[in-house]
Amino acid sequence: MDTIVELVRFAKNTKYEDLPKEAVDAAKMLLKDIIGVSVAGTGAEGVAQARRLIDHWGGREESTVLFFGEKLPVMHTAFLNSLLSHARDYDEYHPDAVVHTGISVIPTVLAVSEERGGISGREAIRVIAVTADVLIRFGDAIKVPGSESGWIYSALLAGFGAALAASLLLGLSEEEIVHALGIAYAQLGGNQQAARDTTLTKRMQPALSVKNGVFAAYMAREGISGARHLIDGNYNFFKLYLNDRCDRSKLTEGLGKKFRIGTLAFKPYPVCGQCMTPSGTTDYLMKTHDLQPEDVISAEVGTNRHGYRTCVEPKEVKYAPQKVVDGQFSIPYSVSTMIVKRHLHLSDLTEEGIRDKETLAFIDKVEAYVDEQVEAEFPRGVARAKVTLHTTKGDFTGSVYQKGHPSNPFTAEDMREKFLDAFSFGLKKPKEGAAEAVLALIDTMETVSDVSQLITDVNRSFG
Repeated sequence: MDTIVELVRFAKNTKYEDLPKEAVDAAKMLLKDIIGVSVAGTGAEGVAQARRLIDHWGGREESTVLFFGEKLPVMHTAFLNSLLSHARDYDEYHPDAVVHTGISVIPTVLAVSEERGGISGREAIRVIAVTADVLIRFGDAIKVPGSESGWIYSALLAGFGAALAASLLLGLSEEEIVHALGIAYAQLGGNQQAARDTTLTKRMQPALSVKNGVFAAYMAREGISGARHLIDGNYNFFKLYLNDRCDRSKLTEGLGKKFRIGTLAFKPYPVCGQCMTPSGTTDYLMKTHDLQPEDVISAEVGTNRHGYRTCVEPKEVKYAPQKVVDGQFSIPYSVSTMIVKRHLHLSDLTEEGIRDKETLAFIDKVEAYVDEQVEAEFPRGVARAKVTLHTTKGDFTGSVYQKGHPSNPFTAEDMREKFLDAFSFGLKKPKEGAAEAVLALIDTMETVSDVSQLITDVNRSFG
């Protein structure tokens, strides 16, 4: 029996009542995070172009696009909602698995639930929790950095997440779910070159995989077969895509007992995960030592090789951002902004924000390098970087996990503040009290009879 069957049985047979409170709470927090950042993504570059094309194609009115409100075929709705959720790079991630789970799971759950009708909030929470768990396990099993393999794992694995979530909501049999995952396997992709070239497809790659994953589930429902030996077969996923550089034991270790959704990191800043601890540590040092921007002479940031390749190279781009994507994937820009502005907000990652003269005047004073000690501790995942600030008051060094990391987790109030910030950053301002009403609905999601009510309430928030 292939290991994929064990994972499918876990996902299909786990009931809402089997979920620990921590997993339910994490699923709700993930839902809040993705809804909030999706609204923030409505004005991001690439969204209007993709939406215009898909609206032109039209099709059956099955599921509703968040914020905008048009009804489209379910796989196209899932694509657009996934794009919205990832466009600002403000969505959660898993620091060890190096994968964004919400951008595949939540858009799929919302789109398929509406197409089906009558999916309860309890069922939505269950599907979110078990699918995120499987997705994190896949990512955690990978033992090669994406900057070395060339894959972006959030995109590469998103098809599996979407196929599994859609299959569960469609009520597919165990065998059909395995086929759905096999069909998704036939469509995987997501390359690092899109990030290195700072293209708009960087933010679209997971959405493309989500579309394919949803398609795979509906194909399986129609009796289409896919590869059944995804994990242990002769041409299995890990062998074909990763040269077997994996630890398959991570797939089933503590399965059904330890739900990995509770170990997600929620971003306090709208930048790449590799920019999180450099930004958070800089903020910590500035506050701890009561530093003002004029006190800082220069900064040094030590990260791992993956972080350096992703968010420092090429230097001509990361030290002189010309596009929003350049800034989202730049440790020098993130640290410089935190020093000069004393914050790192959504407004700093806009066409206007990345051209701030004071921030760019300081950016060359941020020296980023590969720290061998950091590399040894974090050879693959998101590193806890080391930051040194050289100031008029002395030199100060630190290495802390930013707020939102599992070691320094978000509180309910932290997520509320992030949600309100993101929810108000869309193309339109929400009605007074609308954001709080959406949060309240998610807090009581287990009592909701039809999860499509959430989509309706979000869209009503904007008129």
